[in-house]
Amino acid sequence: MYPARRTYPAALAARAIAVLSALLAALLLMTALAPPASALDRRGGDVTIVAAGQVVEDDLFASGRLVQIDGTVRGDVYAFAQSVTVAGIVEGDVIAVAQEVVIDGEVRGNVRAAGATVQVNGSVGRNVTGAAQSLRLGSGGRIGGNWIGAGETISLAGDIGGSLAGASDSVLLQGRVGRGAELALGALTVGPNASIGGNLDYHAENQVQVSPSVVRGQVRFHQSDRTERVRRTDGNRFFNAAGTFFSLTWLAGSAVVGLVLLRAFPRFVARFLDALERGPVTNFVVGVVAIVATLPLAILLGITIVGLPAAALLGGGYVAGLFGGWLLLAIALGGIMIGFVRKGVAPSLSWAFLLGLLTLYIGTRIPFLGPLVSFVGLSLGFGTLLTALYRTWRKAEITPQTSPSGPPRMDFSDA
Repeated sequence: MYPARRTYPAALAARAIAVLSALLAALLLMTALAPPASALDRRGGDVTIVAAGQVVEDDLFASGRLVQIDGTVRGDVYAFAQSVTVAGIVEGDVIAVAQEVVIDGEVRGNVRAAGATVQVNGSVGRNVTGAAQSLRLGSGGRIGGNWIGAGETISLAGDIGGSLAGASDSVLLQGRVGRGAELALGALTVGPNASIGGNLDYHAENQVQVSPSVVRGQVRFHQSDRTERVRRTDGNRFFNAAGTFFSLTWLAGSAVVGLVLLRAFPRFVARFLDALERGPVTNFVVGVVAIVATLPLAILLGITIVGLPAAALLGGGYVAGLFGGWLLLAIALGGIMIGFVRKGVAPSLSWAFLLGLLTLYIGTRIPFLGPLVSFVGLSLGFGTLLTALYRTWRKAEITPQTSPSGPPRMDFSDA
């Protein structure tokens, strides 16, 4: 059993989406930087199946239209597909992003999933974190730890050993919750077989009648002030719309500049990608140092009249370097993503850039974690750009490395 921890329902949706998006970003980073000998089984294609009786001894990264696990995976499962089904045994965690995620088998670790539908009909040894339009725990489902979910509808008919925290327009509770429950909801329906081992705290506009026999602890109702919420929404609507417009305009402009950069400097793009592949950690450290040290140096130069031109030049180069590194990093990220889905096929440079740029854009807009994504991306891109410029200045010969297990090389034929 796992101790219940207080969760504030107003932030549950943002928290669940942020956690799942961060896990996906970490997954992409891990698979990108892991050496060929690392314990990670990469599988891709239209259909990826671990057949019944088959045993995967390592962590599994699976992508495609359909991912189905009927056998046994000794490590963690990372799945990115249209449909993900686990009918076998996963001894580690399941991290999935798909239109439909179904757990019919046994997961001995955690399940963290996002999609249109997330359904658990089997058993999960630890916790479930879900963000979806519909979250369901079937009558035969068993969760050993806690359930944290955010969705349009939440239906819980199975057994939750720990606590329940959720945010939804409609919650149907028919199963057992071992500890307390805290919910932010529009409507709550409690079935006759439902039971909550601790307190029930729910935030809603109207109070719901809950039988005392269902809740072992106290039932605490917190009224949501819809009028105040609407007033705040109306006050921020203009600023949100303006911010969205300018951010999309910036995204479109970045795409145009990036495509021009690809056409004009294909050799330097190749040198950047090679530098990123050879030393991502070193480049990240270089980028952090450069970001932290450049602005104070420019200010010190600007104090003196003689140093003003140098400070202006340094400041302009700083901004251009951050922007250029960000665009070049998008190429690498998009190439990695396409390479895992279309294994063995060299990604198109332009399409890889557009996909990577869109992924970075979404990553920077993740609640709470957006600034961290921005800092890591800017540092890695800026540091790699500086390394590539240094090698260009030294006229070092680039010898591309090939790895049979790594992602395919970029296709520069369209540059």
